[in-house]
Amino acid sequence: MGYLPIFVALLGLILLYTIYTYNLIKPRKANLTAVIDQMAANSRDRKQLVLQHDAQNPDSSLKELAEKFKKTSTDRFQSYKKEEEFISDVEAAIAQTSDAELAKKLKSYNAKQQDLMKSLKAKANEYNTFIGKSPAKAVASVFGFRPF
Repeated sequence: MGYLPIFVALLGLILLYTIYTYNLIKPRKANLTAVIDQMAANSRDRKQLVLQHDAQNPDSSLKELAEKFKKTSTDRFQSYKKEEEFISDVEAAIAQTSDAELAKKLKSYNAKQQDLMKSLKAKANEYNTFIGKSPAKAVASVFGFRPF
């Protein structure tokens, strides 16, 4: 028979392990995408609230924040730094506004965004750690998974 059955068995084992590893990477990437989608929805709601308030009250204290939100083309996650900057800008605007209900809503959106950022950092760390290890690293590079 020769060595042919041994090579076929080894190739089968490699193929099965590759499929197994791919199926471990894919849900981790999906978790990242889900958190980013939640962050985008929360950011969009926060942005709409500020823009609506600014449209109804042209001389409001949120005018500067509304202008900054208008300059931002997307609600999707861009970077941790950018998101932290938005959170701090909203916190500053909350301190300036006199509308208690608006401040309460903005605080809840900010708190949710901060929680989602913590979750994103944890999931991104888990994903990056997993695809950084030796066998998963090769599978990730073959299938195009990149570090987040």
